Amino acid sequence: MHRIVFASVAAASIVAIEIPAAERAQLHAELIQWEADFGELAAKNGLLAFIEGLSPDAATEAKLRRLHAAKAKVAAVQTANPSANFSVQTQFGLLSSSEFSAYLQKSFGKRPTRKLRTTKLAAQADAPSSIDWTTSKCVGPIKDQGQCGSCWAFSAAGAAEMGNCIAGGQLYDLSEQQLVDCDTSDGRACNGGFEDNALNWLVAQGGLCLESDYPYTSGTTRQAGSCNMSCQKQALPLIGDAVSIQGESALTTALGTQPVMVAVFAGNDAWQYYTGGVMSSCPAGHSDHAVIAVGYGSDGSDYYKIRNSWGTSWGEAGYIRLQRNVGGDGTCNVAGQAAFPQLKASSGNSNAGSASSSWGF
Repeated sequence: MHRIVFASVAAASIVAIEIPAAERAQLHAELIQWEADFGELAAKNGLLAFIEGLSPDAATEAKLRRLHAAKAKVAAVQTANPSANFSVQTQFGLLSSSEFSAYLQKSFGKRPTRKLRTTKLAAQADAPSSIDWTTSKCVGPIKDQGQCGSCWAFSAAGAAEMGNCIAGGQLYDLSEQQLVDCDTSDGRACNGGFEDNALNWLVAQGGLCLESDYPYTSGTTRQAGSCNMSCQKQALPLIGDAVSIQGESALTTALGTQPVMVAVFAGNDAWQYYTGGVMSSCPAGHSDHAVIAVGYGSDGSDYYKIRNSWGTSWGEAGYIRLQRNVGGDGTCNVAGQAAFPQLKASSGNSNAGSASSSWGF
């Protein structure tokens, strides 16, 4: 994510919106609520640059017009996704659609030719009807990438942490900042990168430093720091290079063993305003965001559970559920570009059984 450079065309279209007098009082109340809940976070993440240089009255009017425009978009995505919930009450609530899309596009550029080991995973007849790795001891707290297009680093570090733990090791809190600063194999720091290649880089380096020794700073500085390879790396002997898979059947099967890195199309109104439920309708578009699939299940609709890196105030405490069994690349491309680290034997101390699961009959 990044501090937004607000395009004049998008800003002008919002300024031109007239707010009916009958709606102003309600909009004022909603804006007060938004500012109380998300104003500080939005400012911290560079999402209020459109009011810079404006008088207090003009800033309020600009916010009201953006809120009015956002409510119309929320109504549209809600109609398209009856099993999900959407609201202007998110940190992204006052961004235009083009601004939010631009916010994501620097995180995940055009993918180069992948040089990964690939495998085909067949559907398992005895697979559990649901699995949730977040109930295990191998998934840490949700993080927030802030004003940096570093989703790729959070996806890679998260998959390494979880995989190493599931294979029988400890759950470490690895340094995303070291990936942002040091992985130049195809990572571009806050201007994007690719999670599978980042995973291969950290494996080749013999591990990563811990977050406590190399803390994340790019979320506020909006840029990489100087690469530091002198800190004590945490070895990750139980994981190997990324294995690439494609398709929902393979993704579901892989999730029976471990969480999986996935790329999604998130630069759209549905992700911008998502607050909960199962998202079933996602606009067509290229993947622009790296996240981690951490489970699957059913709640009226079959779904994949996805771990994001936008903090706990977004979505379902930092997670989103995307409809499963839709074919092709899946909802929002969730099954189009997936990969996971190879897991190695660990003297019989696997934590693989620690996720909650249930079997259908």
